Amino acid sequence: MAQVAGAMKTFGAFRAEVADLTARIRARGCDRLVLATESSYAFATGFLAGLQADCRIIIPPNALPGMLAHFVTADCPLLSNIKRDGDLIPIDGATGGAAAFSTLDPDRCQLDFYTSGSTGMPKRVPKSLAQIEDELVVLDQTWGDRLAGAATLGTVSHQHIFGLYFKCLLPLCEGRLFFPQTFEIWEELLAAAPPGACFVSSPAHLTRIPPMDPLPKESAAPVIFTAGGPLPFEAAQTAAAIFGPIPTEVYGSTETGGVAHRQQREPRTPFTPLPGMQTRIDDQGLLSVKSSYTDGGDWDATNDLAELQPDGGFILSGRANQFVKIEGKRISLAEVEKYLSRSALVREAAAFILGGGRETLVAVIELSDAGWTQHAEIGAFRLGRALRRELVPNLENAAMPKRWRFVERLPVNAQGKRQQVALNELFTGGDGAD
Repeated sequence: MAQVAGAMKTFGAFRAEVADLTARIRARGCDRLVLATESSYAFATGFLAGLQADCRIIIPPNALPGMLAHFVTADCPLLSNIKRDGDLIPIDGATGGAAAFSTLDPDRCQLDFYTSGSTGMPKRVPKSLAQIEDELVVLDQTWGDRLAGAATLGTVSHQHIFGLYFKCLLPLCEGRLFFPQTFEIWEELLAAAPPGACFVSSPAHLTRIPPMDPLPKESAAPVIFTAGGPLPFEAAQTAAAIFGPIPTEVYGSTETGGVAHRQQREPRTPFTPLPGMQTRIDDQGLLSVKSSYTDGGDWDATNDLAELQPDGGFILSGRANQFVKIEGKRISLAEVEKYLSRSALVREAAAFILGGGRETLVAVIELSDAGWTQHAEIGAFRLGRALRRELVPNLENAAMPKRWRFVERLPVNAQGKRQQVALNELFTGGDGAD
């Protein structure tokens, strides 16, 4: 069922590890646990053991010490395969203990997911096992036939709900092999992947595929799943040329679950809602979704602007918070980023408003190789001026960034989403092109 450290884990071995861990959790006598692991296999073991021990499971967005400090206490220990001091129940592969398994009541089994959010502060999203099961059934109905027998490997973390569902729980429920590590480098993932494996990735990884030969037809991936942000059309075509299929983008959130999906066969390909999902657009152009996976099944307003299609599909047109007022003019941050990214000096750009006193439009630029060559020759200040000149034909003066920072990589989390706190911190020092 899983390829762990080069060895194959059978379902029998997995069951024995869950039983041992369940016994140890019950002996501890706690009713809440923090589940954070480096391995998806260890996570699956802790997930089922925690539920069998009748514990509420808290799932933080990552396993970093600073994040865990928000949750771990003597009454709410950490369940993990990461070695650390303090309140820890280790997931260590032990099989000596025994515990009687009970039939779980999906409505009583409760989990608290936490998202890091744009501010970096954890935000709680409660879910029941029944809601999770309902989502997995829809995913299996939608893609199960195409995934039949395919192993799964991923570049995203299982601590986020997209990675958890597609990289861990879905293959587990469908009886497919999964690889528990999070691959950072495409070459390492491809070296480990059996022929015909499914990939679970993020836009950040799919836009950074290195030059490589296309996979042989018999080794092509049946499906490539991606989520966490818009995938550029060019990146979708590049991935298809190398791996086989056009990536399947899944639109959704921790709160709503998966809402819709698409494969970009053309630049304005609409998203198609998944079964059980409803969508509508309000007077401001904001997308709202109604999901059977949320408590109460109420309409949930997103922060996404969209164009509704006659068949119920929709085309995303930006984030509501990507429009700001500067000098009395309405400026699209997405448009600023689009024109910056067209420069041969830029690989990726992030434009945003820096608060504090007087609000200022700033840009953080991930430079291309040509950009770094220019940076070495003329320096950061003059490079910022050069980029401003490239923007002049398309943007008015109010939309020109006033401060610049140049980086090797834009700061993103394990899901490939930008980390706004880290972007802001780049402007706390004196380095850059002010």
